[in-house]
Amino acid sequence: MEKPLLATNIDGFLIDHSAFIEPHRIWFDRIILLTKDEGFNKWKGHPNYFQGVNESMEKIMPDASKEERTKKARDWYQEDVAHYIQIHPEVVNQKLAKVLKRLKEKFTLALITTNTEEHINKILKASNLYGIYDIIHASSSEEEPDKTKVF
Repeated sequence: MEKPLLATNIDGFLIDHSAFIEPHRIWFDRIILLTKDEGFNKWKGHPNYFQGVNESMEKIMPDASKEERTKKARDWYQEDVAHYIQIHPEVVNQKLAKVLKRLKEKFTLALITTNTEEHINKILKASNLYGIYDIIHASSSEEEPDKTKVF
């Protein structure tokens, strides 16, 4: 008999939202160092932060395509998220992870995330969550993160 599907996200569910917010600040700190432009501080925590990402990446990689710039920006960010989780393991909800591991016997677990296909396993490994999910539906590094496109 086929098991029913149980789909989740990780941001704010298995992993505290701070593990995705703090790396944004770290990311913009890197940009400020690379560009020597303090003006990028205004994008830290901004709801339309990706506008700042695009502006900064155009400055850093002026000859690259939009997709190349987006990929590089998202690669840096995803690596920062994995690193942040490694040094802050308390952001992972281990009790909930144990519950999901038990549910895996009765359900096919699916992860739906705007984290990138290229980096989600690194994030899951850093979180000790690797192997929990049977199906992972992630976004492409070349595209801006958009929850509506992941579905």
